[in-house]
Amino acid sequence: MKNQDLSTREAAFHDMMSLISEQQLQASASGQADAAASFSARHPDQADRVKLGLIQLLNLEDETFIKGKPGTLTEEDGEYYAELIDTVSSLDDERAIPALVGAMTTGGVAQRGLVKYGDKALGPVTEQLKNPDALVRATALGMTTTLLGRHNDFASRSRISDLVRSFLKDSDLVVRGHAVNSITCLDDRQNFIPTLEKIARTDPDKLPGKALDGGDGEEFYPVRYDARRVLRDIQNNKACTP
Repeated sequence: MKNQDLSTREAAFHDMMSLISEQQLQASASGQADAAASFSARHPDQADRVKLGLIQLLNLEDETFIKGKPGTLTEEDGEYYAELIDTVSSLDDERAIPALVGAMTTGGVAQRGLVKYGDKALGPVTEQLKNPDALVRATALGMTTTLLGRHNDFASRSRISDLVRSFLKDSDLVVRGHAVNSITCLDDRQNFIPTLEKIARTDPDKLPGKALDGGDGEEFYPVRYDARRVLRDIQNNKACTP
């Protein structure tokens, strides 16, 4: 699984998971992730070696799939990466946190795996708020607010609001848009109304197209559009829909 060739690593992963699955009396519908967890419970003497191998493999594939060259990977490669993320997410092992952080831009499975670790994942996730990649920063902001929100105390809520306010000034429209949209679920979202009104008038980035609400005339400023939508949600007292 440490081979430099992707297809060789994929084959090694599937061979390992096949051997593990064969030892299950009844393989579950969810497949390989459950097989790995079941194997660890039944064979504690071998579990650490297997877990560490899978975690190291995901660390390697994060580099391949997240930072790799677009167009060089096939649909089958993507399915393999998704299976690997699912498998590592199922492990009860804190060593998996950095690998899951590396995969968190892929969405739900990696993110749910991180939420499972709570505060232990908070530091590695917040570190990515400084990542030069806008998508990583935006994802890290969402994950940070999720992890902090689990505390449900004044200090955490204040920290979330401060983070969102700071990222409304991010240099990238993807991050600013994510920060704007996250305001919908803040307890103090009323306090953001003046800021949202300003953003709805002045955010500078324009994309091709036309805003659905007509607020940009014949043009489309995506963050302005998001700000107007969030303002409407606040004014209409619409419930948060994360």
